[in-house]
Amino acid sequence: MLLTLNRCKAMVRLLLVNLMLCCSVSAHADTNDIVIGQSTALTGILAELGVAHSTGAKAYFDYINSQGGVNGRKIRLITLDDAYDAKKSLANAKELIEKEKAVALFGMLGTPANTALLPVLEEANILSFAPVTGAEVVRKPFNRRIFNIRAGYTTETEKIIDHLNVRGIKKIGVVVQNNAFGKEGLAGIEQAIAKHQLKLTATVSINSDSSDLDKAVSAMEAADVQTIILITAGKPSSDFIQAFNKKIKGMQYFALSVLASQAGINALGKDGVGVIISQVLPFPYSATTTLVREYQKVMSKMGVKEYSYLGIEGFLDAKVLVEAIKRTGKDVSSDRIITALEGMGRTDFDGFIVSFSKTNHQGSDYAELTVVSKDGRFLR
Repeated sequence: MLLTLNRCKAMVRLLLVNLMLCCSVSAHADTNDIVIGQSTALTGILAELGVAHSTGAKAYFDYINSQGGVNGRKIRLITLDDAYDAKKSLANAKELIEKEKAVALFGMLGTPANTALLPVLEEANILSFAPVTGAEVVRKPFNRRIFNIRAGYTTETEKIIDHLNVRGIKKIGVVVQNNAFGKEGLAGIEQAIAKHQLKLTATVSINSDSSDLDKAVSAMEAADVQTIILITAGKPSSDFIQAFNKKIKGMQYFALSVLASQAGINALGKDGVGVIISQVLPFPYSATTTLVREYQKVMSKMGVKEYSYLGIEGFLDAKVLVEAIKRTGKDVSSDRIITALEGMGRTDFDGFIVSFSKTNHQGSDYAELTVVSKDGRFLR
């Protein structure tokens, strides 16, 4: 059930081939299709996250299309690779809007990309649905064109700090990636810490390419902390944990949901055992709810055998968007989808509650903690 690194690479290649084929025939696509545009990381340091999310979403859209589509129209998801580069993501978004005539942007990955996208949403008057980031920049101030499903980093960090507070742990260190994502995550930590009248013992930054790894490890070693929270994504996460474990054994690490990829855990190897990771979607490996059973069934039917947290996130994001499109009728536009979403209220999607209104576009505050087992699996 769990992805291996080789399977992930094969999955990336397969998806890229499919996408190239899709692009090559786009001129011949049915003009009656409802076009949804996505820019995400299909290559680069966060490739597994982007591929898994896009695969989960595409499986659900394909399933809906196999059932006749929505109100007699097929949904066509066009996914472009940006390799987790904000400039490329912005260029892709403009292509999806201007050339492909997408009625909505979907699952745009990363804090830097979603930050850069804000002026485009205003200029193009287009919906950005379910951005794959927990950053406050897509949550505050309120933006009518943005709807979030996943809980924000503030909710994730509150879950972690609440847990540490119950355990009586006071000496807390934080490793912060030196980019917009890291700054957002740190703000969430500081907010959660303040609620419990605690203070961070040490805050250490690290570059996205780990070029200052030794400096970061030395600074945290000197701080003498009881636990370390990682506000990092991709390479810096595994690099820091492995390097720090060579200095000090037995450190307890906490990380946000961006570390919830099998490739990331595989990269850690034995150093990943015991790492606690916050999650913002239901546990996808055990069919304990109707949503997870449907996810596994649809993924299998569409030929996808591996399950993942990002996979079920893409699946759920697509499911909620389809429900909104159903409510617009045959005349689908960004504005009509926005109106439909705001009219949903509190909706139970087979065991996962999503709540939207005219004044609330944060669909869920679901968060739980998981731990990495000795055999490299996520355990609740």
